[in-house]
Amino acid sequence: MYEQTQNGISPQSLVMLLENEDDKVRTRARKSLVTIGKKAVLPLSLVLENSKIYKARWEAAKALSEISDLKSIPTLVKALEDPESDVAWLAAKSLEKFRKAAWPELLRALVSHGSESVLLQHGAHHILRKQKAEGFNDLLDILRTALETGSVPESISPAAHNILERMKK
Repeated sequence: MYEQTQNGISPQSLVMLLENEDDKVRTRARKSLVTIGKKAVLPLSLVLENSKIYKARWEAAKALSEISDLKSIPTLVKALEDPESDVAWLAAKSLEKFRKAAWPELLRALVSHGSESVLLQHGAHHILRKQKAEGFNDLLDILRTALETGSVPESISPAAHNILERMKK
């Protein structure tokens, strides 16, 4: 039933258990995937991006947060727009831990569709609300203001673009 590896069950087999109805089975699978670490990032990312089952996406987001591998950043940015607020919140909390390493992917998402996506706006605001970085604080203040409720959404994309441009220098 499960694909075996030298050290036990493969990450691919464990991620299938994230869709199990039983909370205990899902929790054990998630904890095992966290123990596997970086080798589990790709299968977890696929679950987070593609599963139709909310609890599986939540478990995948939780595991990716605990593993904290940079390769999970693109998937976590996409998960900011998950229809389930718990999944989006976990993604935001994870990205917040990455600090400036998460900025390029997050800022590119804001440039491409940040003015249309309220979910992305809320997630980005949560991630950036307390972050500071020398040489970027002026632009971060502008972006945070643009992301706040009631701001003009059209100003989000240019603000994000300006930070990306400064990061290239």
